[in-house]
Amino acid sequence: MKNLILGVGLFFVLTSCSNDDFKYESSTVKSLDFQLNGEPWNLNVGISTRPLFVYKDNGDYFANYSLLYRFSLDNGKYKFVASDYPDQMIPSPTNLNDLVVPQPALANQHVNLSDAMQYASPFEEPLTLNIITRTGILRLKSLDITADKSYSTIKTTVSIKRSGYKVSDGTFVKEDMFVTRSKATASGGINYTDDFILFQTGEEANNVRVKIECLDQNMQVVKTKELQAAFPIEANKVTNADFFLNEL
Repeated sequence: MKNLILGVGLFFVLTSCSNDDFKYESSTVKSLDFQLNGEPWNLNVGISTRPLFVYKDNGDYFANYSLLYRFSLDNGKYKFVASDYPDQMIPSPTNLNDLVVPQPALANQHVNLSDAMQYASPFEEPLTLNIITRTGILRLKSLDITADKSYSTIKTTVSIKRSGYKVSDGTFVKEDMFVTRSKATASGGINYTDDFILFQTGEEANNVRVKIECLDQNMQVVKTKELQAAFPIEANKVTNADFFLNEL
């Protein structure tokens, strides 16, 4: 009987310890405001996109949330990141400190990301996440009025100095790379235009350069033109590069 009483007492002690070990306190996150380039932004009702990414204080990925519902987090410190293109910007879970969004290879997608914002329980203070466009547009346009029928394809190569954006500290990866695109022309270069979406350049040393090759039907180079100027790219703006393609 004595052994039975001791056993029951030990069971209650272990149960009490077990419950304490697995007891967590949580708080509801309910005071988030979202902006897109400084303007109020809301996710349309019915869209399944989850723009909010939550990381632990050490950078470990925690979860991905919609903005349409309130949610709770275990009490502690976190870092929040938001994007209106979440699938393209942050396609898979990774540590925030290692997360680098690359320059889109086809230069056809804006990179829109908020800063990594710290937020701690009890999550009572309002937090604003401003989703900022980190890219701009380089718009190429020929001013030719005389066609050159010796070529049928325009191959454009843009050399850039920034290959990625590091989300944890809002810096760019400085690395030389090329973005190349080919576009058919039936007009011998007249009315040629093309947009390249590129990371903002910041300093003059990061300005981009453009090389154009005109190819015939056999994809052989007929002529080459390198634009003399280096072009700055401003975030969420258009840089126009006008030129005569058929005048060497």
